Amino acid sequence: MLTVHFHKVFNHLLEENMVIARLVNQQTLDFNSFCEYLADGATVTSADCAAVLKQIETRLPFVLAFNSKVICSPEGLCFRPSISGSITQSQLKKKLQERLLADPTLDVDVNRELQTSDLTIDDIQASIAIDLPKVWHDRFKAKANFKREKVDSNDSTEEPDSTNTGGDNTGGGSTENGGTNNGTDNGDNGGGGTLIDDGE
Repeated sequence: MLTVHFHKVFNHLLEENMVIARLVNQQTLDFNSFCEYLADGATVTSADCAAVLKQIETRLPFVLAFNSKVICSPEGLCFRPSISGSITQSQLKKKLQERLLADPTLDVDVNRELQTSDLTIDDIQASIAIDLPKVWHDRFKAKANFKREKVDSNDSTEEPDSTNTGGDNTGGGSTENGGTNNGTDNGDNGGGGTLIDDGE
């Protein structure tokens, strides 16, 4: 059961109020408990599960460092290396101006056109991206139910305590930096909104 809280914010980009939802009262299943859950009803022990997961934790980064994608489940859970980094014309100009300021004797054209060589290896970062199988999202949506934490005081009518997520906006996607992505709205305002009433 996914407990959700609704609150109203003012979105400065849209110039209007909006109501958004966020998950609350989220629980944590620790590593040992997760291994016990995996071993329940299986022919392996929780220690066996823990040993395999620890091996993955240790070995996977080394495989990814060789620019390899790793499929870690029969349904297609994929770990892959990813990079990020860029430089804009204005950033180049600022960098050249700082170089010229540090040494005025240099022959530096601060207004020259940006070139691909201006982005260096030192300017990029490596990260791990995770692609979740679409069937995982479908299976999650089929099992998950919503439960509203409470009805806000400005609501004119009450909603049912729980509804199935069947048609929510969860979608297949990828995440980087070791995170996960289920495509749901965590309550982030995305428009630099100002909190008006969180109903708490």
